[in-house]
Amino acid sequence: MVRHRRRERKLRGKDRFPRVAQAKAPPDPQAGTWHSSHVMENITAGRQREYVSEFEIAFSNAIIGSAPGIFFVVKRDGGLIRWNAGMNALTGRSDEDLRNTALTALAPADDQAQVAANLGKTFETGASQGEIRLRCSRGQDTRDCVFSAQRFEIAGVPYVVGFCIDKTQVRRRLENDLIREKAISDTIIESAPGAFYMIDQDHNLVRWNKLMNKTTGLSDEQLRGRPILSAIHEQDRTLAAAKFLIAFATGYSHMEVRVPTADQGLRYMLKTARRFMVDGVPYLAGYSFDVTDRKQSEEALVKEKIFSDALVDSVPGAFYVVDAEGNYYRWNSYLNRLTGLSDGELMQRPYLLSILEADRPIAAQAMKDAFENGYAQAELRVHTRDRGVRLFAITARRFKVAEATYLVGVGMDTTEWLDKIRNLEHDAWTDPLTQVANRGHFLEMAKQEFARCRRYGHAISLWMLDIDHFKNVNDTYGHQAGDIALQALVAISRKALRDWDILGRMGGEEFAVLLPETETTQALLVAERFRQTVAAAGVPLENDKSVHITVSIGIAAAQDADTDLEALLDRADRALYQAKRTGRDKVCLAEQAAAG
Repeated sequence: MVRHRRRERKLRGKDRFPRVAQAKAPPDPQAGTWHSSHVMENITAGRQREYVSEFEIAFSNAIIGSAPGIFFVVKRDGGLIRWNAGMNALTGRSDEDLRNTALTALAPADDQAQVAANLGKTFETGASQGEIRLRCSRGQDTRDCVFSAQRFEIAGVPYVVGFCIDKTQVRRRLENDLIREKAISDTIIESAPGAFYMIDQDHNLVRWNKLMNKTTGLSDEQLRGRPILSAIHEQDRTLAAAKFLIAFATGYSHMEVRVPTADQGLRYMLKTARRFMVDGVPYLAGYSFDVTDRKQSEEALVKEKIFSDALVDSVPGAFYVVDAEGNYYRWNSYLNRLTGLSDGELMQRPYLLSILEADRPIAAQAMKDAFENGYAQAELRVHTRDRGVRLFAITARRFKVAEATYLVGVGMDTTEWLDKIRNLEHDAWTDPLTQVANRGHFLEMAKQEFARCRRYGHAISLWMLDIDHFKNVNDTYGHQAGDIALQALVAISRKALRDWDILGRMGGEEFAVLLPETETTQALLVAERFRQTVAAAGVPLENDKSVHITVSIGIAAAQDADTDLEALLDRADRALYQAKRTGRDKVCLAEQAAAG
C-alpha cells in the first residue's frame, strides 16, 4: 500500500491536471492480492457548477433588463436589492441612490402606508396585485402604476419580486385606439345604404346614423333611449317585437314592417337584426331598407321581375351573380357597358376573364374565401371597353337557392376616388406656393424621424432659415416677386439637400430643414455652402429684372438631454434670431447663440 501511494504521488507530479481514475478489476481472493484503483481528484464537476452559476446570473440579468415597465426585488424590511433600468428612469435615481432604499420611500407620503401594507400582504400570503403611485423624476409628479408581486425564498430567507406598469402610457394608447376605432365605425355606419340602428334588450335605441334621423324626423336627443318600436306602425309592433326576440335568441332575424316617415308618409321597410355581444351584454344591430316599391310590385311575377331588374340596374357599379364555377348567372347593364359585351357573350365568358391577368390569382382566392366564409372583398384591376384598365373595389357575398350556391358581387370603380384622395392628402400636407411640406406636415414627419434617431442613438440636426429683408422685396417688387423668390429658394434647397432631408415652410419666409444622421460640423458645412449659393444666385423677375436675396440660418443638433423635437426647434430658432441680430446673411450655431 505504501508503494502504491508513492506511485500515485509520482503520477500526480507528472500530470499537470488531475484526471478521473479508471475503474479497476475487483479483488481476487484466491490469488491473495488486492488491486486498488488510483483515486484522482476530479475538479470537472466544480467547474461545471461555476459555469452554471455564471450562466444563471447572466440569464437572470437578461430577463430583468428586458422586463417591461419596472422590475424590483425587496427584502423583508422593504429595502430594494435588485431593479431594472425602468426603475431608474421613472424615479430619476441612480443605482447608488436606489441601493437599500425602501420601496415605500419611492411613493408619495400619503401612499407609503398602503405600499407597506401591500408588501406585508405579499410576504404573508405569497402574492398580491393592485395599483400604486410612484414619484417620478420630474419634481413632485407621480405616475399611476399597476403592480403584481410574488414571494420567493432563498435558503429560507423570504424576498418579494414585483413588476409595475405605468398606466399613463397604457391609457393613452387605449384612448388613441378607441378614437381610431370609433372613427372607423362611424364612417362605416354613415356610409350604409340604409338607416342603421342599434338597440339594447329593452328595444331602446343606443346608436344610429343620420339616415335614421332623416327617416324619423327626430333629432339625436329625441332618439337617444327611445324605444325603436315607437318608430314602427302600431299594427306591426307585435310582429317587430317578436322578430327582435328571435334575433336575441338565435342571432339573426329580418322583418317587413310599416314605418311612418317624416317626409314620405307610411313606408314598408325591410329591417334586419343581428345579435352581437359587448362585455357579455347582447345588443342588436341592423339596417332598414325602404321596400315599399317592391311590396307594391308583388302583385304579379312580371312586375316583380321588372322591379328586380330595376333594382339590379340601380346599383352604382357593376352588379353580378356567379355560380361556383365563376360563370355569370345575372348582371346589370353597367357590366355590359363596362366590358362592351352583350348578354349572350357574358353568359359564355367566365368572370375571371374580365380581370387583369396579373390579378386573377387574387380574384380566384377572393371567390374561394367568399364561398367558404360567406364574404370576401378585394381590389382588382378590370379590363374595360373604352377606358383601359381600371381599379375596382369588389365585394362578394355567398347566398343559396335550393341546393345551389352563388355569389352576389358589386364592383365600384375607385380609380378617380383614389386619385382624389391622393390629391386631397397632397393638398392637406403641402404648401401650395412652394410645394414643400407645410408646417403641420413638417412637424409630423420631423417628430417621427427625431424619435427614430433618438431610439437608435443616431445624430440629427435642424436648420431654421429665414429670407433677410423679405418685406423689402415685396414692397419694392411686389408680392409676385416675393412668391418667385420663395420658389427660387426652395429650388436651391432641393439641389443642396439629400433625398431624406425634410424641408418644410413654417410660415411666411421662414423654413425649417431636418437633417437625419448629421452631426453639427456637417450641418454647418452644408448650411454655409447653401447660404453662399443663395447669396450668389439672382432671382429672375419679369421685364428682365432680378433681385438678390440672402438668408440667415440657425443650427441646432440633438443633445442627450433632448426628449422631444420642441427643444431642438427652440434652440435652432434662437440661433436664427442671433444670426439676424448680428448682421444677417450668416449661419449661427445654437451654442453661439447661447454664449451670446
